[in-house]
Amino acid sequence: MADNQDAKALVRSANAAIDAAGTESVSAAMTPHFAANLAWRGMYPFHEQIGPERVADVFWRPLKQAMGPLQRRPDIFFAGRNELDGFSSVWVVEMGHLMGTWDQSWIGLAPSHKLSFLRYCEFHRIEKEKIVETACYVDILNLLAQSGRHPSAGTTGSVLLTPGPATHDGLLYDAHSETEGRASVGLISDMVTDLRANKVGSPEDHMTRFWTPNMCWFGPGGIGASAFFDGYRRGHSGPFEEGLEYVRHTEHVARLGEGNYGGFFGYPSLSLRSKGGFLGLPPGEVEADMRIVDLYRRDGEKLAENWIFIDIPHFMAMQGVDILAELGRES
Repeated sequence: MADNQDAKALVRSANAAIDAAGTESVSAAMTPHFAANLAWRGMYPFHEQIGPERVADVFWRPLKQAMGPLQRRPDIFFAGRNELDGFSSVWVVEMGHLMGTWDQSWIGLAPSHKLSFLRYCEFHRIEKEKIVETACYVDILNLLAQSGRHPSAGTTGSVLLTPGPATHDGLLYDAHSETEGRASVGLISDMVTDLRANKVGSPEDHMTRFWTPNMCWFGPGGIGASAFFDGYRRGHSGPFEEGLEYVRHTEHVARLGEGNYGGFFGYPSLSLRSKGGFLGLPPGEVEADMRIVDLYRRDGEKLAENWIFIDIPHFMAMQGVDILAELGRES
């Protein structure tokens, strides 16, 4: 428990330093908190980087130049030990929005010149009082949608500014029950095992076994959000299952929980082929990877809310489609 609290304090200090830094001082702000050989996993087009200086150059400095000053608005924050390595390594998770006025081009995308919210989720592994590994997922398609730039095929769910937990208790800055955290990650793992057995399908018995009837699914830009069993089927699982062919799962990198919250990320999580229709893709034989984050709120013995990040630009790029270039023009 003490390890978790120390890890939380380190991540909060690191984030405060990054947030306070100017565009030219981000690397220096990161140095005290991150290992020199930091292994950083980003979404398309950032991919994998090594060391805080490289991360500052590739990700933080361009983002601050385009949208700064940034205000961090977290909705979920928790820590725990990774089930996938026998509960050995300590990880900290934070999810929310980075808010700023998008006034300059960013990664080749034309600015909206409006207040904008970039969804983010970060997983940090802590070792010897340093952040040694980070997964940084940002929802670029949701950001573009805020200025009216959507995939031509349209979204199957609702496009919205993603809310935090309905219970408004997702910031676990204080210590929480390890027993409850193990219960959360155990339920998530059982659900994932069943989902894999169904080849990422969500039949009725799967839904009723693992989810509350008023469940909420807050999907990524390009797909959108849905709620309740019928809405989830219409807004996500139906189009997803009908438009994509399952190929294989890859084991997640980290899966952890604290209190009633938990989640995982994979880099990638699974591979799929297009059967045609999903995000306007034609049928194809290319096996394309999905890098995915799932965070959950548990309500008793079932899951109640789910926040999802999918690196759709990477998935599309593997199939020869540069979706960011298509959507990048100013609205």
